[in-house]
Amino acid sequence: MPHEADFQFSLKPIGTIHSCYGEKFGIPRQPGLVKSATATLELLPPCNTPDALRGLDGFSHLWVIFLFHQSADHPWKATVRPPRLGGNERVGVFASRSNFRPNPIGLSVVELLGVDGTVLRLGGGDFLDGTPVLDIKPYIPYADRIPAATGAFADDPPEPVNTVEFSESADAAIDTLENEKRPALRQLIADLLAYNPRPAYQVNDPDRVFGTRLFDLEVQWKQFDRAVQVLKITEQGQSRK
Repeated sequence: MPHEADFQFSLKPIGTIHSCYGEKFGIPRQPGLVKSATATLELLPPCNTPDALRGLDGFSHLWVIFLFHQSADHPWKATVRPPRLGGNERVGVFASRSNFRPNPIGLSVVELLGVDGTVLRLGGGDFLDGTPVLDIKPYIPYADRIPAATGAFADDPPEPVNTVEFSESADAAIDTLENEKRPALRQLIADLLAYNPRPAYQVNDPDRVFGTRLFDLEVQWKQFDRAVQVLKITEQGQSRK
C-alpha cells in the first residue's frame, strides 16, 4: 500500500466569494473584527442547487473553508511573524493563521445574514474578492465554543487603536458613492482603519499616503500616530491626483 504521505488530492471549489475587499492590504487580520463588512458566497455547479443548502438558514454562523488563492504559488514558511507580536517575533507556521502554509487553506467563521437561492449573504468576513470556497459547515455552539480555551499570544481580541476622521472631500464622496452595492460605506471605512491595517513593524510616517481598495473604490488615507485621516475616495480608473 502507498504511504499516506504519497496520497494526492484534487479539490474543486464549490463556490466563490464576492467581497468588498479588492486587495489583501486592508483586510482585517481575523474574521468578525469588521462587522460592517459584508460578502456573498455564490455556489458553483454542480453544488448550486437549493437542496444543498436546505436547513442552513437555521444557523446563525458558518465555518467557511477556502483557498488563499493569491498565495497558492508562494513557498510556505516554517516560521512567520504574527502582527499580534509586533511583526518581529517569529513563531511556527502551525502556531499562526498565516496564509503562507504548506497547503494554502483558510478557515473563517462568519455570520449568516441570509440565503437567497444558492447565494449566501455573509457578515464580518475577512475574504479577498474572488476567493475560492472549498466547503461550508454550520457553526454549532455547543461543540465549537470552548469557554476554557486559551489562545497564547492571541488570547484577547484586539482593540481598535485608531481614531478615524474624514476630509471634506472624502465626506462628499461618500454621500455620492454609498448605495446598495456599497452599503454602510462610511462605517466600513471607519471600522477597517480603526484596526490599523498597516504592517505591525512599519515605522510611522505622517507624510506617507496609503491606499486600499474597497468594492470598486480607492480609499486614500494618512496615519498620524493613532489618528487616521481619510483623504480621498475615488472610483477605480479615476485620477488619484
